[in-house]
Amino acid sequence: MIQNYLRIAIRNLWRNKVFSGINIVGLAVGLASCLLLFIYITHELSYDDFQQKADRIVRVTMEYSMEGRTAKIPQTGTKVVKEFGRQFPEIESGVRLINRDGVVSTGDRQFSEKRIVFADSAFFTLFSFPLLKGNSQTALTGPNLVVLSESTAHKYFGDENPVGKTLRINTGGSFRDYAVTGVVKDSPANSQIKYDLLTSFLTLPAAKTEEWYSSNYATYLLLRKPEAMAGLQAKIPGFMKTQFGKEDTSAGNYLTYNLESLRRVHLYSDVEGSFEPNGDLTYIYIFGSIVLLILLIACVNYINLATSRAVERAQEVGVRKVMGAMRGQLFGQFIGESIIVTSIALVLALLLATLTLPLFNALSDRQFTVQVWFEPRNLLLLLGVGLVVSLIAGSYPALVLARFEPVRVLKGHLKTTGAGQFRRALIVFQFAITAFLIISTLLVRNQLAFVQQKKLGYTKEHVLLLPVDKQVNEKIAAIKSEFRQNADVQQVSLASESPVFVGGGYSMRSTTMAAGQHKMVAGVSIDEDYVPTMSLKLIAGSNLTAADMERISCTDNDSLTRSRFILNEAAVKELGWTPQQAIGQRLDMNGRLGEVKAVVADFHFASMKQKIGPLVLFPQNGGEILLVKLSGSQLPNTLRFLESKWRTLIPERPFSYEFMDEEFNKLYAAETRTGRIFSVFAFLSIFLACLGLFGLSAYTTAQRTKEIGVRKVLGASVFSIVGLLSKDFLKLVLVALVIASPIAWYAMNNWLKDFAYKIDIEWWVFVVAGLLAVGIALLTVSFQSIKAALMNPVKSLKTE
Repeated sequence: MIQNYLRIAIRNLWRNKVFSGINIVGLAVGLASCLLLFIYITHELSYDDFQQKADRIVRVTMEYSMEGRTAKIPQTGTKVVKEFGRQFPEIESGVRLINRDGVVSTGDRQFSEKRIVFADSAFFTLFSFPLLKGNSQTALTGPNLVVLSESTAHKYFGDENPVGKTLRINTGGSFRDYAVTGVVKDSPANSQIKYDLLTSFLTLPAAKTEEWYSSNYATYLLLRKPEAMAGLQAKIPGFMKTQFGKEDTSAGNYLTYNLESLRRVHLYSDVEGSFEPNGDLTYIYIFGSIVLLILLIACVNYINLATSRAVERAQEVGVRKVMGAMRGQLFGQFIGESIIVTSIALVLALLLATLTLPLFNALSDRQFTVQVWFEPRNLLLLLGVGLVVSLIAGSYPALVLARFEPVRVLKGHLKTTGAGQFRRALIVFQFAITAFLIISTLLVRNQLAFVQQKKLGYTKEHVLLLPVDKQVNEKIAAIKSEFRQNADVQQVSLASESPVFVGGGYSMRSTTMAAGQHKMVAGVSIDEDYVPTMSLKLIAGSNLTAADMERISCTDNDSLTRSRFILNEAAVKELGWTPQQAIGQRLDMNGRLGEVKAVVADFHFASMKQKIGPLVLFPQNGGEILLVKLSGSQLPNTLRFLESKWRTLIPERPFSYEFMDEEFNKLYAAETRTGRIFSVFAFLSIFLACLGLFGLSAYTTAQRTKEIGVRKVLGASVFSIVGLLSKDFLKLVLVALVIASPIAWYAMNNWLKDFAYKIDIEWWVFVVAGLLAVGIALLTVSFQSIKAALMNPVKSLKTE
């Protein structure tokens, strides 16, 4: 019997190639979309699961408040690991980490590296990063030791064993010799800690200090028991109060630390990641919803297309029932056909997902490989989804067909009113999903366009960012002079960091404030060329000069005149001055004394999810980044010119650069990724919804064939018949728009709340989405409507 069912199923599929092809392609596209989104979701949810002690590892974040302004940062001071270890028996050990850019020299080759991580010797005790060569107990126990990742070791030494060899590494000061003590497996893609070189923390001067405030280090603690975290967290605020005097805490100021379970950092933390940006649980819910919706649309397509052929299969069912077939047998036959179709679609979906995997990697900014399909959880997913889709998509058509009464069917009295209402409801459901995705896509893209086009208050186009070190700082005058020989180079400046995202935080007070009062401000050290290089707008006072740069290193007794500060408008407002009143005011910023020389217009120095806060620009001889502003007219030639000059002046450091607008775009990587995914899957949902609509229009046209013939005999025009057949579908689309619009408005309004600077949700977005949905639906339905309207009425009347 099973063999007979299989033969009949294949024969029916082959006989109706068009419908079978649409069914299979629709399911395959839907399933392939779900597979791709599923691997992204499971990747995000699996962060740090490979860590064997993950249930006992916590990340420490710093929280402090000053003058009513509270901040949370992912770094701590050097003292946390040692002092907490001494005070709290719940802690077994801890690790401090800091990531540095640098240059690695081996033989006559140089490499610019961005992931040189300094780590305490307990690193391999806490984390499950397998050491392939070397001794994990001693690999980082002394200064000037380095462990290479597997890929880095191969890059430097090929197939040779690097243990015992020497590398020269410069991470900002000067080159030092490091002994290679081991090779560690590359950090997995789902690890929040990523490295290319692991160097010993004891190499840093900071290893010899214990400070609460020097918040530059990611800190992780290993607890003795997983359940100790809550009790330890409760003890920390009280302990920290004992570390500071009453003066520090009397005005509501405080400094404390919070613990976060390692597995929850990536998706649940409200504090940014130390080594890579956090994920966002909201986007996991969004992508999970898209998976479910796409899967439902694919199932609805199958239902609509299968029931649209009920007229053709009715006589077959009637004959089988007359010959003694039971309803359960018929149900089994049609479910079997659904399983066959789904199985073919699954194979095609897997092939489609594999072929589009490189495109999806570009879309999602991930590096998935074909091997991902052979992971046990994904193999189970394939089988599970196939079974679920077969049952969901096949059950309703099987019930409808198996329920037909043989006498009425064989007489041609076939009515499926209830089924027709259900199919219409499914079409509304499909187009509501499609309209929701179209509206959401338009709004996400509009917000991203707003971010890109909004005036930032500085110039980000054609500005090069070059990381520099102490040796570059010593030659900065010569570098500026040589670079400016090229007409395309407009300005060159040295600063502590890029204006795209300012991470440095300082305590600032004016001389008129009461004792103990402070304001929290962001700060960037700059030179006299910074303001013109970034095209900042001066609204009061004047820019720094070469004399101001010399003044900060003078030794006269009037220390208040040694420095000059440039404030932004937000800082001036925080201090209670107007821009004009601010000029000449004296300030103390973390012990750096000076007076305000200028006020610049506010500019965005962080993500637009945050309001512009107080900022201080202050002079300093030296920096970590060189900003080169170009006209952009001869970009390739200019880059070659700069590289040749760089190699002449700085032969010990590779010419490594990044454009500022690229760094700016990284701030919105998650939103950009979401916008791209929304766009692609909105298009797929439209494609799948159109297949469903095509199925329903084919079914309706088949049901009204005789009516169409009669109308044509009575003189009805093609246009009137097309309108008659199309208007019902357009009503369904309009109902879907009415349902989808408020849901989309609510969802996107909540998403936009994350941005301090955002677009308004305007009415035209819903109009455009409506026109798109109606236009697409009309185009889909018209194909069947026009075909039916052009049919010979004599032939139409012979169909019943």
